[in-house]
Amino acid sequence: MKSFLSFRSFLNKNYHFDKIDFFSLIVAIIISSFFATILWFFCNLPVEIDTDELLKQQNERLILNSVSFAPFRRDQSPLIKKYPTSMQIEEDLCKLAEFTRGIRTYTSREGMEIVPKFAKKYGMKVIFSAWLGTKLNTNELEIEALIKAANTHSTTIERVIVGNEVLLRGDLKVDQLISYIRRIKAAIKQPVSYADVWAFYLKYPEVGREVDYITIHILPFWENKPIAIEDTEEHFLKIIDLIRKTFPDKKILIGETGWPSFGRNRGASIVSTINEARFIRYVAAIAKRHGFDYNIVEAFDQPWKVALEGTVGSSWGIFDVDRKAKFEMKGPVVEIANWSLRACWSISIGIMLGLIFGLNVSSFVGKLSIATISQILSWLMVTTIFHVEACSFYWWQNILAIFRCGISVVITMVSIAYCANFLVNKNVIFINYVYSNLIRFIGWYAIAWNILLIFDGRYRDIPVIDFSVPVVGLVHMFILHSFFRYRQEKSILNVFACGNLFNNNTTLRHTICLGVCLLLSAVMVIISEGLVVTDELIDPLALGNRIFWIFNREMNLWSIMILILAIPYVSSSILRRRARLVLGKTSY
Repeated sequence: MKSFLSFRSFLNKNYHFDKIDFFSLIVAIIISSFFATILWFFCNLPVEIDTDELLKQQNERLILNSVSFAPFRRDQSPLIKKYPTSMQIEEDLCKLAEFTRGIRTYTSREGMEIVPKFAKKYGMKVIFSAWLGTKLNTNELEIEALIKAANTHSTTIERVIVGNEVLLRGDLKVDQLISYIRRIKAAIKQPVSYADVWAFYLKYPEVGREVDYITIHILPFWENKPIAIEDTEEHFLKIIDLIRKTFPDKKILIGETGWPSFGRNRGASIVSTINEARFIRYVAAIAKRHGFDYNIVEAFDQPWKVALEGTVGSSWGIFDVDRKAKFEMKGPVVEIANWSLRACWSISIGIMLGLIFGLNVSSFVGKLSIATISQILSWLMVTTIFHVEACSFYWWQNILAIFRCGISVVITMVSIAYCANFLVNKNVIFINYVYSNLIRFIGWYAIAWNILLIFDGRYRDIPVIDFSVPVVGLVHMFILHSFFRYRQEKSILNVFACGNLFNNNTTLRHTICLGVCLLLSAVMVIISEGLVVTDELIDPLALGNRIFWIFNREMNLWSIMILILAIPYVSSSILRRRARLVLGKTSY
């Protein structure tokens, strides 16, 4: 009892505790929490994605023809020569047996020698491969291991592939590749092929004449002009028609096709779990309708590919790195499997922040504003934390993850604190100083990330989620100033400058520099992302050299976010410049 009275005395002393005010705050929090719950629920409803009547008529879930199999775990990588154990390989194949009739490997060594044995145990056929590169001694070992495996497991290994995208990487010359193909054909009974991006079979038809069947990679996401899922069938048929006309007597295997579930978008290719499930089912339907064979890339997410292809390169698996299926092969699909956990964290944190920062606000509108922005920023903060955790695999990524999550948490707290002080007309210098400097830091951070995107943007993430908290918090500032202070500030520039918030502890030159840099970086990143020049040799469907403008909604959203970050600095620069001119001080 004493502790309760002491707590109530503390509230009265520090927060002007009043029953009516407290009740109105609870009502505001209940209203905001209710709508947050509704949004969480409706934004994560299962999506029905059956794309073809042939698939809908199946009584059982879809079983794939084949999937690419690389059994690397979170701490394993061929780059550091740390490979899965035989027990791990068997566990993976046991799991895959429920989803696919066969698997495709990429190397004949590095522990993969035992794959045919376990595949036979679980009733799967194997497309066994040799990895070829620039090191000729290693190539010899791969060739020898492939020949031995193919002759030892002749009933399980149905086909073999000699080299993967060797011509694309420029690791070998055409004559060298052909010599390897001929050696393998002379030593084994199974059909022999070479796998590469479809355009390279058209560029080097002599390779197609040497193989027993054509293995092409069709990855709409990675095309020079990225393809939307809705255009997949037309895209596939154009390519297959070109290949069939060039090699009329050869069977065709689409050796790699798939869709990423996580990472950056590319033009019309939108990354999501739902789109991955939709694409895989769509490919299965197209293959059944037009009678061609396919292999889905890939079975499991590959964290080690982050070093080569960024987050998006690591997330093509039908299973995540922890061996959990991302979706079922039949029925509706949920984008975020653990959305209810995220919702609980988000709503709970939003309620707590609303209680802490809303106690001192007197008006109901102000309390509702605090409760609402607490829910919104908590949603974005929790989403950022889960997103960062999902794309952090290496030690340096874990360190960066702490920084990224920490920035999100701090800006959430400071943004709400600033709003609460603003609503009660308090000018807390410390909060203002911390908030203005955090946003200034975020501005330079955004410019740095943009430079990376401009010069190395193919695989790099577009940081929309990371910057969602500061940008939405800033937009809320604009709304507060326009709603409560517009008459007082008498200028839209004052509203966008948030009074004198961004004029503290900085020179005019610095303010102008940051604003201009943000504006320029937004324009440059749109240009660098949007213009794509296709080459007829690499993209025969382009029909000559052409420049395409790619509409990337994620990149456009990112550019808008940068422009929002620029608004207070541009506004502050104009206001301060005007003030200096009025005072007759034209130099700065």
